[in-house]
Amino acid sequence: MFILKQLLKRLILPPTSWILLLALVLIFWNRRWARKVLLATFILITLLHFGPLQKIVRYGLESQYAPLEDPSQVGPYDAIVVLTGGQVPAGGLIPRPTISQSMFRRLDEAWRLYRVLPKPIIVSGGHADPFTDPRNENKIARDYLLLWKVPPEHVISEPNSRDTFESAVEVKKILARKGWKRYLLVTSAVHMPRSMIAFRSVVPDPIPAPGDFTVGESQFSPLSLFPSEAAGQNMSATIHEYIGLINYSLRARFYNP
Repeated sequence: MFILKQLLKRLILPPTSWILLLALVLIFWNRRWARKVLLATFILITLLHFGPLQKIVRYGLESQYAPLEDPSQVGPYDAIVVLTGGQVPAGGLIPRPTISQSMFRRLDEAWRLYRVLPKPIIVSGGHADPFTDPRNENKIARDYLLLWKVPPEHVISEPNSRDTFESAVEVKKILARKGWKRYLLVTSAVHMPRSMIAFRSVVPDPIPAPGDFTVGESQFSPLSLFPSEAAGQNMSATIHEYIGLINYSLRARFYNP
């Protein structure tokens, strides 16, 4: 089921979806509706690479949970859970493995919260690609926290989960074993709504502590009116999250602990 989900995700999200639509147009070019599909595809590609539009769409997710500036205001909690989110493997010209920008900013937020009130940090998430060998994603993220002087006894590894819902299931086991109840949940702001659905349904009482915000103050520039690769990448990631919201809502409804 997990492999099927990964394959369907690649088919639905750009650019594969655009390629399939254009292939359909070529096959049925002599049909009038094919030219309409071509026009619709052209308009969609342009819109989804339009910077102001992707900010509006992304804002709908990132604005749902505010940053947790002062964790003392949410009452007592037992742990900080940070979800992994991307790794750059070693190979080719890359001398050593590291983490993605998004993962770095998640860890940075977890570290900030730890400095305010030191609590054990659970690093949750493992290898998500079923077609490649594990790359120690979880260990690489943990090593950053150790490099930032978080004591080893305060860094707990959960490397078995392959997606956010599985993270919730695995974190529940750790919390139960430790006798912990309330915890901060740290992930990217755009990913937080989906994460809260998963964790609330599996292990209640998560306290949202989003980091890695990307929707900044809007400043008009004539260049922003041109379609851009960066806007397209952000839009694709945002669409992925909206699809994930639907998926996780269904999984939460049928989840049986």
